[in-house]
Amino acid sequence: MTIKQYAFRVHGHLRAQGSASLTRSQVHELLAAAAGFATHAAFHHQAAWCDVAWRDTGLSPDEDRVIQRCLHFGLTPEEAARVAQGLASFLGVSGYAPVRFEELIDALDSDEDEWAEDDEAESPVTSHWLSIALISRMRQGFDALLSELPLLLEGLEAAAARDIAAAHLATAYMLEPYGGLPEEDDHRFGRELRRRGQWSAEPVGFAEIAAGADGFVRVVAKHRYHLLAAARGGDRRAMLLTAERYGDPGALELEPSDEMDPYDMADLADAHGRPELAYQWLSVLAREGDVSAMRELIEDRGETPFRAWVWMHLSSMLGRDLSQDRHEAINEDGTPYDDDVGGAVYVGGVDGIELAPLTAEENRRAKEEAAQLFAAIEARYELT
Repeated sequence: MTIKQYAFRVHGHLRAQGSASLTRSQVHELLAAAAGFATHAAFHHQAAWCDVAWRDTGLSPDEDRVIQRCLHFGLTPEEAARVAQGLASFLGVSGYAPVRFEELIDALDSDEDEWAEDDEAESPVTSHWLSIALISRMRQGFDALLSELPLLLEGLEAAAARDIAAAHLATAYMLEPYGGLPEEDDHRFGRELRRRGQWSAEPVGFAEIAAGADGFVRVVAKHRYHLLAAARGGDRRAMLLTAERYGDPGALELEPSDEMDPYDMADLADAHGRPELAYQWLSVLAREGDVSAMRELIEDRGETPFRAWVWMHLSSMLGRDLSQDRHEAINEDGTPYDDDVGGAVYVGGVDGIELAPLTAEENRRAKEEAAQLFAAIEARYELT
């Protein structure tokens, strides 16, 4: 069944109930209202219909909102109440459920253990029915996805065609089990992406995949297309994923957060000629107590003399004084030397850093700032 056929059936039911004045476009509006949305446009910006019976969701149609839309169309209060009751009756017997893109993304991003926990806990109704009635069907295989969920796929593709980032991401998550490749292939694709400067491939439709050969290749292409489109649309989750998998630079424009790996972000910035951003991310690591980042800032990133001494004092407070040599016996391949094994021994490790001294006042301020950073680091460890 298509979305148009679904609306046609609802329209026919309401006409049979005596609501002959309603148009097809008004029926679309009433369906959106029953799903809890102010308008049909708002519904299709945030949600889609899916191939799950409404009665199996535990959700109730929003009859009050349906009545308000009917009154807006010029129906009398009596007619509006009759339409709302008729629509609720139809949805309870023959209706299909609405699913918000964000709810779908959350459910797809959860694993089966979390679903089991949801079953045992007092989880939201939405989470329960999505994982049991919808997500479990998606995971039965790609052919089952195509054959059992045509209504959902149509809604997702229509929203994606309007460049709705959440629809792109939901589609990418849905295809993840069927379009994933090894890490080295993602890196190869990332190099091609950087060479081109942009990704301009045309989307592959579900219908094309079902009808054509090279199904896996097309699924991979569709998965990557939607993931990159979500990132280009500004979806933070997609931007972080494409940065991790393909070295896509979009994530460099995001505000720092705990979900970002500072080392990965610094590497990404360097790879795309953004040394100032790499410096910022290394500074984040240094403030969190990463002594290796402090060393790199001092030795390789042109750190100011004052800031360099802040890191020197902080490293000392952390018990890893950067002014001290740290040498060790190693094998030729860099692994730690084992006396029991014997063989040629080499010297590894690093030399201590030597800096020109600051003035007494500057050094006092550097120690003071290092002490503040040290206190913040200790406080974070106590919280964890």
